[in-house]
Amino acid sequence: MAAPVLESFGRAGKALAKYKYLMIVVLAGLAIMMWPRGTGPPPENAAAGQAEFDLAFMERRLEQALSSIAGAGKVEVMLTLKTDMEVVVVSDVNTRNRREYENGAPRIIDEEEQLKTVIIGASQNGIPIVQKRIYPQYLGALVVCDGAGDARVRMALLEAVARLTGLRGDAISVVQYKGS
Repeated sequence: MAAPVLESFGRAGKALAKYKYLMIVVLAGLAIMMWPRGTGPPPENAAAGQAEFDLAFMERRLEQALSSIAGAGKVEVMLTLKTDMEVVVVSDVNTRNRREYENGAPRIIDEEEQLKTVIIGASQNGIPIVQKRIYPQYLGALVVCDGAGDARVRMALLEAVARLTGLRGDAISVVQYKGS
């Protein structure tokens, strides 16, 4: 059925008939490439401005972990930060110089540098491409618990906090509740 239709085109029809399978493969490839992808909107935390560090969440997780240590009892934790979280985005730098020539030698008179954030998407409200995230550093920790009167419990809590936060022992204070 297709052969009579192709023959009606003359020489072009014969060339099409000769390469019909190749054309089918090429057209199928183009159709697949143009098929819409169901990626949906990017996750909320993908944007540079929305990547936040939740100190209260980290304190709660540390409290849960420390309260499971034998003899610790009820635990409250307070952490202080030395640095806050920093998100570095990919930027494109354009530099423009205005030069003047004096006695054949160039001299830069005005230099302008323009910094543009590289974003995903064609619109203005696209998502910036994150190059790296620098997480905060802890400055100190205070652990208040029922079992801090026992030296072994106090030492276990101190070691656990040091390992989980990267703090040295002298930056961690473990004390007992006043009512205990």
